[in-house]
Amino acid sequence: MELDDPGFHCSVLGDFRNRPAKDDRVDQLLGLALARLTAAGLVKQGGRQRTDSTHVLAAALDLAQCA
Repeated sequence: MELDDPGFHCSVLGDFRNRPAKDDRVDQLLGLALARLTAAGLVKQGGRQRTDSTHVLAAALDLAQCA
């Protein structure tokens, strides 16, 4: 981007936030994320999961760096 690029108008953010709400995309995204986490052995079916666990955060960071 050029240094004098005006960027984007703040009114675009509302449209950006509303896009995932269309056609149950949020549910699809959550389902995909849970499937990937389950396949990686980070989430098990049933029981309680702690999302603040250090090993979960580290594994999620590893997944993000590979993508």
